[in-house]
Amino acid sequence: MCFFVAQVGDNTSRVIGVDMTYEMLDVARTNAPIVAERVGYSNVEFRKGRIQDLALDLEKLDKELKARPITDVASFLRADELAQELRVKHPLVASASVDVVVSNCVLNLVEAKAKRQLFEEIFRVLKIGGRAVISDIVSDEESPEHLQTDPDTWRGCIPGAPTADGFLPALREAG
Repeated sequence: MCFFVAQVGDNTSRVIGVDMTYEMLDVARTNAPIVAERVGYSNVEFRKGRIQDLALDLEKLDKELKARPITDVASFLRADELAQELRVKHPLVASASVDVVVSNCVLNLVEAKAKRQLFEEIFRVLKIGGRAVISDIVSDEESPEHLQTDPDTWRGCIPGAPTADGFLPALREAG
């Protein structure tokens, strides 16, 4: 998806792909030079983070925690403070720095209790006049409990789908 988006702009624009797993990042980063050569766009980079917390750079946090592992309550609290510090001093994606946020069936993977934060993060990173382009499933009713705990339906982005009645108001509330 990132390389399709890269072709919409020009080589002076940047595309940031965000994923929270090293496996997906490894695939993306390994293949990025190959794809870039074929399509002629090398303005794509991949960062480790979560869409509901685009301020926290998970690679920087991971590096810090490897150097200073969590071993007790004090180190746990220190890790939380470190995460807060990283969000402020070294954000994964800076506030008001993005023209377009594109989601291709990712929003629905975010658990319900983090949806508000998700929409707030999208709004936070967008420049004034920026926009969100979202390709996710929207449901006409809430997912039943048995679907919400089924891994197969999560892979299909079904249980996390917002309702049609709730989706646009949630975006409006976030800004």
